[in-house]
Amino acid sequence: MTLQIKLFAVAMQKAGTSELEVDCPLPATLVDLEQAILTTCPALTDVLPHCRFAIDDQFATAQTEIAADSTIAIIPPVSGGAL
Repeated sequence: MTLQIKLFAVAMQKAGTSELEVDCPLPATLVDLEQAILTTCPALTDVLPHCRFAIDDQFATAQTEIAADSTIAIIPPVSGGAL
């Protein structure tokens, strides 16, 4: 299934786009999604470990279910520091 992933701040800069299309079989876990993102966009390798995911406007946990129509966003750290 092709999922749309919204990117912000440094994740958007590294990827060179504000949205990624990622192929990921469903049902999927957050680990599955992270792997699919890195396969699609290796430029996010250094950034992704520091980011949080939002699925349907809620911060995701390892148990969060990802559906075909889920709204998905990668939220990088936003205060101080550098990647």
